[in-house]
Amino acid sequence: MRSLIMAAAMLACLPALAQNPAERPSRDVSVLAGRWNGAHLEQRSNCLTAGNNGFHGTYSEYSIHPDAGNTLGIDEAGVTGLTCNYVGVYRQENGDLVWSGNHTCSDGRSGPFELRSRFALNNLMSLRLSIQLQGNERCSIDAILSGARF
Repeated sequence: MRSLIMAAAMLACLPALAQNPAERPSRDVSVLAGRWNGAHLEQRSNCLTAGNNGFHGTYSEYSIHPDAGNTLGIDEAGVTGLTCNYVGVYRQENGDLVWSGNHTCSDGRSGPFELRSRFALNNLMSLRLSIQLQGNERCSIDAILSGARF
């Protein structure tokens, strides 16, 4: 009976052992795959239209989809109705994710981007992007796309 109680107690502890809070976040890009809800924050500078400089932010939903061909895409739907798409090729370099490509938005904004940093867990992510707007409005943008999920 005593060994049965010990075995039950050990089994009850298994879920806690699987989630080590000191464990390093996964560097695998697949942890980003799926739907996320969160904030899109931007610090814009050097804009042709001076009124567009400064801080901007909105609530967004992201659908992130990496594929086996090393293409990573993000479809973003903002609460304002704005939609943006980010697509680029990724690779692992010295254990870090390197990702760059182009983005386009439903309001006509577009331009190249580059991933500056990332943090991703199963239920929390943050991507910091450097974006250069091209076309009618040129700006340098330091952006943070962040989200959470269950």
